[in-house]
Amino acid sequence: MKHRFYITVLFLLPAAWANAQETGLSFLRIGVNAMASAMGDAQVAATRDAFATYWNPAGLAASANALGISHRIWVGDVKAYDIAARLPASRGGAWGLALTATDSGDLEAREVPGDPAGLFGAQFISIGASYAHSLRALRGGITAKFLRESIYNTSASGYAFDVGLQVDIYRELVTIGAALRNAGRMSELEAERTRLPRTLQAGLAVFPFQVIAGADGTRLLQLMVTAEVAHLFASKLTRLHSGLSATVMELVDLRGGYVTRDELRDFTFGLGLHFDTMLVDYAYIPFEEGFEGPGHVLSVSYVW
Repeated sequence: MKHRFYITVLFLLPAAWANAQETGLSFLRIGVNAMASAMGDAQVAATRDAFATYWNPAGLAASANALGISHRIWVGDVKAYDIAARLPASRGGAWGLALTATDSGDLEAREVPGDPAGLFGAQFISIGASYAHSLRALRGGITAKFLRESIYNTSASGYAFDVGLQVDIYRELVTIGAALRNAGRMSELEAERTRLPRTLQAGLAVFPFQVIAGADGTRLLQLMVTAEVAHLFASKLTRLHSGLSATVMELVDLRGGYVTRDELRDFTFGLGLHFDTMLVDYAYIPFEEGFEGPGHVLSVSYVW
């Protein structure tokens, strides 16, 4: 009965938020860290590090103190830089801080098709603060974000909120998670408001198999499988996200993922290397035909 109650709360709270006013910066749809990018962005249930500030703030309550830095090279010259931190709060609680900056590089402006009108750029920034708290197997969190976009010689600012829940069941072998991201409002950019990419995402992370050896309980092999559904309200689009991670001797992570109904990608791949208190992650994203080159994401995390 207790697990049924947790699961009911887990899905009803984000659904209530889903009726909030919808207004989005498209860069907020792009995952911030290499682990998530390699696993098809299926991280709402699995996230337990500093980058939970983006995926699901509830995951901060299950994380150790951490600092994460990520660099993303997306389509064309689009580059993004992300910094996230998890800090302790009162017993069972945690704070999170996050900063994301994105630059489009030089884009060609055209007033009339075939008539170059010069170059321009677009910059976007998100600054957020999170709080998470755990109550036994149940964790909840919220993030408040300040947003700003500058395109050509115009700019706009606004705010957004993320809210999320996680619950562990079956001796922590299964985690169920749900999060609503980017519920907020932007000021007008010239004569029109930018619509925030409000997203409701939910799913689970399962640890179906592990091999433990030695008196110290060293994990020789651990598998994690993630499966999630995400609904983008602005485009009325629903996607499936799935991921697989195999951790070998607590030293190397091999990852893969798949995303449906995405105009840029489907399969994703990645690798993680553990160095004592540091984790280095890389994701390779082969974009669909017609886009310039693949995407690359590199993340470094320090845990203490």
